[in-house]
Amino acid sequence: MGFTPVSPCSMADFILRVYNPRDLERILDITVEAFDGVSIDQNIAKLLGANGSPGWEDLKRQAIREDIEANPDGIFVAEIAGEVVGYITTRINMGALEGRIPNLAVDSRFRGLGIGRALIQKALDYFRSQGLRRARIETLEQNEIGRGLYPKMGFKEVARQIHYAMNL
Repeated sequence: MGFTPVSPCSMADFILRVYNPRDLERILDITVEAFDGVSIDQNIAKLLGANGSPGWEDLKRQAIREDIEANPDGIFVAEIAGEVVGYITTRINMGALEGRIPNLAVDSRFRGLGIGRALIQKALDYFRSQGLRRARIETLEQNEIGRGLYPKMGFKEVARQIHYAMNL
């Protein structure tokens, strides 16, 4: 799906709301565009080649579907003029009193307007409303946007992990 340029808008021009199943296809389109270049499955495919399994795009789409199935009340979208332009997914671990943000994406045409920040704040407010005491988010080192935004939102880096893969 192609993306067309839009005129600039301000933070006041977007609304946040709970996910609706009619949003799914748009969310999946945003996912593929936003995670191009910052997907671990894409890194593996580039390094080791295709192995007959679904491409990174399909794996990422499936991860979003799983997030929605696991916690549909904790999926939030940003909308401008009736168009979904970003989303955030959440997972809850009540045993640990912890919320996790597995996926956050904003259409590239709408970045820099505070949408990602607002979506994170919405997720944090949701976690608090559920009685949670901690929130987690992770990103790849190559994701400059996430590495800049998450600390600004109050997240602290706690560890780095190295991923390895090989063909069999």
